[in-house]
Amino acid sequence: MIKDKLHIKILGFLLSLFISQVSFEQTPYMSQSFSATNFFNPAAVGFGDNNQFQTFYRNQFSGVGDPFRTIGVGVDFALFKNEENEYYNNFGLGLQGVSEQVLNGILQTNEITLSLANRVFLNQEKTSFLSLGISSTLITRNIDRSALTFGDQYNSGRLFNSTSLETIGDFPAKFSTNGGLLYSYTSPDMFIQAGGSTYYINRSSSTQTYGNVNQSFQFISTINLERKILDNNTFFVHANYQNRLEAEFVYVGGALGLPIQTYNDNNNRMYVGCFYRSKDALVPYVGLLYNKYKIGITYDIYNNKMTQSNLHPQTLEFTLSTYLGRNISKNLKSIFN
Repeated sequence: MIKDKLHIKILGFLLSLFISQVSFEQTPYMSQSFSATNFFNPAAVGFGDNNQFQTFYRNQFSGVGDPFRTIGVGVDFALFKNEENEYYNNFGLGLQGVSEQVLNGILQTNEITLSLANRVFLNQEKTSFLSLGISSTLITRNIDRSALTFGDQYNSGRLFNSTSLETIGDFPAKFSTNGGLLYSYTSPDMFIQAGGSTYYINRSSSTQTYGNVNQSFQFISTINLERKILDNNTFFVHANYQNRLEAEFVYVGGALGLPIQTYNDNNNRMYVGCFYRSKDALVPYVGLLYNKYKIGITYDIYNNKMTQSNLHPQTLEFTLSTYLGRNISKNLKSIFN
C-alpha cells in the first residue's frame, strides 16, 4: 500500500517538473539557505514539530552604496494534524513572500508563493519520510521612473544599454509553478535532510541587444546533517549545489553547536561556523537556537574579481525563525528542523 502511494507521489512530482517548464521563477540568493529551506524547496513546508514563522533580511554589496537588498517572510502550517494520527501530518502548507530591491527600490521585484507538500513515512516509528512539494508563485516587477535621472540611460520606457537592471517586460505580473523532493530522518541524536528542487527561468529580453537572453532551468540540491557529539554538543554540515542562469556554484560549510541551557530534553545551543561559496566568498556564521527561536547572522567576505577594484563590497544577512506551539518531540532539536 505504501509503495502504491509512493508511486503516485513520484508521478505527481514528475508532473510538477513538466508544468514548471512554462514558469518564470528564481529563488533568492542567501548565505543561510539552510535556515530557510522552505523558500528553496516546496517539499519542506509544514513538516516540523509545529507551525513555523520565518523571516530574513540580506543587505548585499552594502559597501558600494545600497545596490541590492532582499527581505523574505514565510509561514508554514501542518494540515490535518490531530490525536487520531498521533499528531503527525501528511500534508503541509506554506506561504512565502520575497521582496528584492535594487538601488533603494528603484527596481523592485515582489513574489508571493503558495506551497503544498505531501509526505510518505518510510518506517513505523515515523522518523523517516519522503516528501513531494509543488508551489505556485505570483511575481510582479516595477520600476520607479522618477528616480531615473540620467536621460542618456532611459528613453521612451526602455533601458538603452545592457545593465544590471533587467528590462521591464510588457506584462507587470507573471506566474511560476515549481517542484521539489525531500528526504528527512530524525532521531534523538541526529537529523538528516537531502533533496532537490527545480525552477524554470524565463527572462525578459531587450530589443536593444543583438541576442535574446537564454532561458534555462534553475536546479538546487541540498544536504543537511546535524549530529550530537561529545555529550550535549552538536556539529552540523550543510552543502548545496545551485545551477542558475547567472552562475553555477557549490556552497559548503559547517558549525559547532555549544549547549547553553537544557530544556525539555533538548539543548539550546549557540553555533559558530563558516561556509565557502565557490569562486565568490568566505562566510563566517553565528547562530542561536533558544527555546522557540532560531537566529542567524552571516557576513560575506568576498574573494571574487570585484575585490580587485577599489570597491569593497559587504553583505550582511540576518535570519529569524520561530515555531508556533510547544515542542513535545524527543528527537533532536536541530537548526535545520
